[in-house]
Parts: sequence; C-alpha cells; structure tokens
Amino acid sequence: MDYKEKAHFLTEILKLGEKRDRQCMVGVEIEHIVVDKNSWNSIHYYQKDGIETILKKLMRFAYKPKFEGDSLIGLEHEDYIITLEPGGQLEISIRPCSSLKKIELIYFQFLQQVIPILEEQNQFLMALGYHPKSTIADIPFIPKKRYQLMSAYLKEKGKYAHNMMKGTASLQISIDYYDEEDFIKKMRVAHFLSPVLAVISDNAPIFEGKDYEQNSLRSLIWQNTDPARSGTIPGVMDQSFGYQEYADYLLNVEPILFLKDDRALSAGNRKISDLLDQYVFTVPELEHLFSMVFPDARAKNYIEIRTGDSLPHPFSFSYIAFIKGLFYNQAALDYLFQLTETVDSETLEKYKQSMIQKGLKGDFASKTLIDFLPPLFDWAREGLPVEEIHYLQPLENLILSQENVLHRTREKLDKEGLDGLRSCILNDLIQEECLSC
Repeated sequence: MDYKEKAHFLTEILKLGEKRDRQCMVGVEIEHIVVDKNSWNSIHYYQKDGIETILKKLMRFAYKPKFEGDSLIGLEHEDYIITLEPGGQLEISIRPCSSLKKIELIYFQFLQQVIPILEEQNQFLMALGYHPKSTIADIPFIPKKRYQLMSAYLKEKGKYAHNMMKGTASLQISIDYYDEEDFIKKMRVAHFLSPVLAVISDNAPIFEGKDYEQNSLRSLIWQNTDPARSGTIPGVMDQSFGYQEYADYLLNVEPILFLKDDRALSAGNRKISDLLDQYVFTVPELEHLFSMVFPDARAKNYIEIRTGDSLPHPFSFSYIAFIKGLFYNQAALDYLFQLTETVDSETLEKYKQSMIQKGLKGDFASKTLIDFLPPLFDWAREGLPVEEIHYLQPLENLILSQENVLHRTREKLDKEGLDGLRSCILNDLIQEECLSC
C-alpha cells in the first residue's frame, strides 16, 4: 500500500467504530495498588502471596485464565477482564454499558471476590494514583514481553517512563462517537478538558515514598515519559482534526512493539506506516497498534479519556458520571467545542502547567479551574438520566467546597501519616457493604 492507501485503511477502521444507535455507552478501566497492611509496601507479582497468587486464587470464580508462557497474567469474565499493569497494578476493565448502576454492580462483584482473598493475606486494595510507600526500584516488572520491550524503549525517552509503567494507577473512561463530526468534537474537547479532568481526579499525594508538593503527579509523569506518544496529540486543537488526521498521527508513530501470531515483537525505529508495508495484520493485531500511543485521549473503536487518577468509591463513579453526562450532553459538547476555537496546543500546555503548579487555582479559559468547574457539573447533570444524577454529588460537593480528593488526603496524611490513606482503601468498603446486607 502507498501512504494514501494506508491512511484510507486506518480511516475506515475509525469509521467502523461509529455508534449510530446513540446508546450512550461507557467503558471503565480502574487500576488498583495492592499493599501490605503492616508495612504499606506494595505487593509485586513474584513474592509470597503476591499478585500471581491473587490471580490464582481468583480462579475459583470460574474465570477464563490468560497466560504468557507459564505465568498467569490475566482473567476474563463475560462482563469484564482483569489484567495487570507493568508493576503488578491490578486492573479491571468493564465492558461498555449504558447503565452506571450495572457498571457499579459489576465492579462490586469484583471487589467482593478479591477483597476476601486480600484479607486472608493481610493486604489492602487501594485506589490511589501512585504507590503510597514503595519506590519503583522495589517493584519488578511482571513477566510480560510487551512490558519488557516497552521498558527498554521508554527508558531512553523520559526520566519518569518507568514511574509511569510501574508506579501509577489510573481511572480511564471510554465513550462512543457517532460519526466523524462527533469524533472531532469529542477528541478535541477531551484534550481541552485534560487539566480539568486531571485536577478533579487528582489522588497522588506521594511520589517515591515522599510527599509530593505539587498537583496531578500523573500529568507530570506523562510529560516526562515519551512526548512523541503522550500528552496532547499534535494538531488535535486545530479547526478540523478528524479521521484522516488521526490516521496520519498513527502512521507516523513508532509503536515500540507489535503483535504478530500471538507474539510481541520489537518495532525498533519503524513507524506504523512501515509495519503496514511489511505485515498483514488481523483486527486484534491492528487494535493493539492503536493502543501503542498514550495521549490524553485516544481512539480505537471508541474514544478513551485517560487523564484520571485511580479514585476510591464513591468518587470513582462520580468521575465516571461527570464524563458520561458532559460528553453525551450535546449542548454541553457544542459549547465546550466552541470554547476550544481560541485554544491552541501551546495555550493548552500552559493550562496544564498552571494546573500542576496551582491545582484548582490554576488558570483555565480566562478563569481559574475552581471557577470554571461548577457549570460543568450542571451540564453533566442535564446529560444524565434522572436515576444517575446522584452519582455526581460526591465530587461536586468537594469542588463546591473548593477542594478535591488530593486536598482531603493530604490533610489526613499530615495528621495521621500513612494511616491517613484509609479513605483510599477499598477493603472497608466491602466489609461495610456486607454488614448492610
């Protein structure tokens, strides 16, 4: 294929992702950190009662296992999959669903299975943006070829690349796009709102065992991972950034690695365009290539919004509801898209830096973030079904009190040390749920 044919090929894949039935589906990925109750050290894959052991014990619930060689690295259920991030962060990916209540029930089903196992092992399941005590030097990579290739490549690209891989935990939300016009609006607005979404989900008060004094640690880490594949997509804030432009972006990225015949292979310095000249890829193999870029929002057969920190319940579902209500409210989307017309990539980077330095007091769209946010909750409320509006309240109440989760966590850390992180521990949540049954 020549370049034009390759670009057309990728644009056709993006077109196949259009959801014209407009069911307002949401997919959710929540990453967790497992720590020892006594020491607060993070649990890694290989140790006694480690992450592999947890997966093996979960097998009693009739999951379909996923192996790499002899190593158990994931589990599959009809409604979700359990996978591992490079440092053993435990991730649940819930398949797209239009009902937040159903997503919540699925999530609690997972928690009710895994937390008793962790209780047996004297461990906590934490929803936190970064490890509470351990450093990445303490945490080995899990036995997955993909991560071996990524670690070797990325360590040359940014000083925090391995921190991103082994240290962070996120909350990522996937939304549908209906056609190319909708794709353009949602991709651009998702990037525009990246400082907003980062600050309302900010939940990383500790970095490498020490207090982190600024805001949105994960944003800082991503800025120092690999600029060619993270942050703001070049050109996304231009007047029209559609399927063709996204295809051009993908074709000119070095994907680090690719899958072929169930093997992870190094791409070296070849770009996706080069690989399409050399191989015929299956649909799953192409989907993997689409996943080898890590911007604030990326496209597969949906749009994935990637800026959120892992949050404890109920803030996690408040954040999910905020994104669902905002992006599926056409009036809100149109208004926010109009606001982006005067914002270029350079301006957006200034907003991000201001957010990292000042948090909720950071500059954004001629206001501070704390002043910009309240109307967004109103828009989100209008975009949700009546029965889902209550999910917004935990985050909205925090913002109206001019705080976010990070503020609350820091206050408790100052008073109680690491015990102040109990609000990010999910074990108690399930125990309380059981007591109320």
